[in-house]
Amino acid sequence: MSRVDQAARLFTDGASCSQAVFTAFAPSLGVDREQALTLASGFGGGMHIGGTCGAATGAVLALGLAYAGDDPASDRAAVMGAVETFFARFAEQAGATECPAILECDVRTAEGRALVREQGLRETRCLPAVRVAAQILEEMLGAG
Repeated sequence: MSRVDQAARLFTDGASCSQAVFTAFAPSLGVDREQALTLASGFGGGMHIGGTCGAATGAVLALGLAYAGDDPASDRAAVMGAVETFFARFAEQAGATECPAILECDVRTAEGRALVREQGLRETRCLPAVRVAAQILEEMLGAG
């Protein structure tokens, strides 16, 4: 199963968008499944405040691990370059980088959260964003 399909499966099985993307890539980056789920738990739903899409922040976690190398302080430029490349591609393919823009509602409100449930936006908007983030990551990091 591809990591794109793994991320989609994790998401449909109840993981947050961030958890799904990061956990699909974490083992190949030296982080086990439980650690990955824990590390990414605070980033879903735009960090639970309707900010940057959790699928994208899960990808940023993976990019940091992949590009930081042995000296994260000196490899910061490589990480930043990878993150910039990822976000440019994500915005182009997902249409936005922020949860409210992707969902077309404000998840910080009870009304917005109800709309997500009532209209199935997790499946119709979030799942495609998870797949896009994982696909971009797979291309940037290789299929391994």
